[in-house]
Amino acid sequence: MKRLRWVSSVLSILPTVVTVLAVSAQAHAQSALPRHTPYPGGVAVVKIGEADAPSSEVMFDGKRVLTLHQSGGWFALVGLALDTQPGKKILNIKTGESPPKPAYDTAFDVKPKAYPVQHLKISSRFMQPTADDLKRIEREQMVIDRAKKHWSDEAPSNLVLDLPAHGRLSARFGLRRVLNGEERSPHAGLDVAVGTGTPLRAAARGRVINTADYFYSGKTVFVDHGQGFITLYIHMSRIDVTEGDSVERGAVLGLSGATGRVTGPHLHWAVLLNGAYVDPELFLK
Repeated sequence: MKRLRWVSSVLSILPTVVTVLAVSAQAHAQSALPRHTPYPGGVAVVKIGEADAPSSEVMFDGKRVLTLHQSGGWFALVGLALDTQPGKKILNIKTGESPPKPAYDTAFDVKPKAYPVQHLKISSRFMQPTADDLKRIEREQMVIDRAKKHWSDEAPSNLVLDLPAHGRLSARFGLRRVLNGEERSPHAGLDVAVGTGTPLRAAARGRVINTADYFYSGKTVFVDHGQGFITLYIHMSRIDVTEGDSVERGAVLGLSGATGRVTGPHLHWAVLLNGAYVDPELFLK
């Protein structure tokens, strides 16, 4: 009889235990750091303070850097552009202590990484733009550069991202691109092979900071997730959001397509950290 009462008691608390574990796992996923990948196109995860230290303002190459508080301390997540040269790099740190203390530097090392080469054939118009095209490209590049530098003080709700569409990963980040026999800028995103009209969903909660139809990237959406952590959705056939919209994880931003410089319909998905394109796969589950 006592054994039956004990079993009944255990069973009665199981739902609570499962709930607590699920909440704990969710909180861990939200705060999980990406892997420390200190190479061009990767993310350097640098500890900048203990857990009980105040928050700090961190700069790298003249740009603000995302900082995150974990149980083990404060960490800076530094996006490393594909053209970053290997060697010692410096972070400048200004602490939030009161009274304020002088800023100081901390160093980390960037390692080399070689990426494969991809050869593609595309329309000659995108290789030899007309004079009007060049004027358009120049205007658009100014807008794109502003969006890439966007900063909001609110920390990201989640550093673990969802793939915006289900499909084969047809071109991975960092590929050295040879277009019509000419070497061009490397592939700064992740391509997902989906047909035109596939819904594209926000990789995490955020705010739309730019939508436009650009010469090279076609119909594009920028979503800010906080502190320079930004995702881009490129070559869309239709955009269903406008600048300033708040979007939840999984919200439909529009439909996939083949606008801009493409060889066929697909999603080109990109991730920015402190203005640098980094490998989106570092943030997937």
